[in-house]
Amino acid sequence: MKFHKGRLKFVLPLSIGVAIASYIMLVNNYQEVSEQNRLFIAIGAAILTAVISYFLFPQEGDNPDDRGPY
Repeated sequence: MKFHKGRLKFVLPLSIGVAIASYIMLVNNYQEVSEQNRLFIAIGAAILTAVISYFLFPQEGDNPDDRGPY
């Protein structure tokens, strides 16, 4: 499996959106969580989203024989 730059157009905006949304939710709903931990949680959510979405969004020519169960 090689690295596809085309996937980044989906991965980066999605992970940035998740980071912003998770940080806003932590600020509004969980004031007892410290500022540093909020930042770590938001960064972790963004990284996890980036890794998962990188593998879920198929790229043209990844595996032409794998068309799914349908």
